[in-house]
Amino acid sequence: MSTEAATEKKRTGRAYAGQSLAERRDIRRRALIDAGIRVYGSDGFRAATVKLVCREAGLTERYFYESFANNEALFAAIYKQLVNEIEQAQTHAMAAVDDDPVAMSRAGLTVFFERMRNPHVARILLIEIFGISSDIDRMYRSATFGFARLLQERLARLFTLDDLGAVDPRVLATGLIGSTIHIAMYWALSDYRDSLETVVESSLALYSALALSLDSSG
Repeated sequence: MSTEAATEKKRTGRAYAGQSLAERRDIRRRALIDAGIRVYGSDGFRAATVKLVCREAGLTERYFYESFANNEALFAAIYKQLVNEIEQAQTHAMAAVDDDPVAMSRAGLTVFFERMRNPHVARILLIEIFGISSDIDRMYRSATFGFARLLQERLARLFTLDDLGAVDPRVLATGLIGSTIHIAMYWALSDYRDSLETVVESSLALYSALALSLDSSG
């Protein structure tokens, strides 16, 4: 192939071995994300290096910097992906039992704890997320508040939330999300000593109590 032809091929991103330049870049990016989940989830973010992630992904460092500025940028991408996957799966599971608050809560909690049963995912979302940087802290708060807003919206569709006295639905939803997160942390740190059913039903007890309380107040 002539130099001119090679340059044109690079410029246009023409398919190579059946894949375009953009497709190959996307494959490498996904390989780095998968490797990052394994490395950060096993060794922790602070013990990880770009070289270690690249070795796990089977790529050279130049391909890392093709997609990510540094380790923190990769961690942020991983966190966002994992949170989005959980949120989408919960939305789908809860939609199947809409208008039944207890069944909705059980469906959403089952999805969440099933994902937390992966120790790599649990370590990244529940432990490693803290103290990396102010930007990562803000991302964590945004994700947590996002889950709380979704929960509040679902509660509002099922119950009248405008006559609860001093009870603030926003604070209530945030508290429920916080309780779920801490149960998951306890579960992961205890090496999953309890069964999935136990942690789901134990967490559900709080949601069930809320449903009964709001139903009786209405």
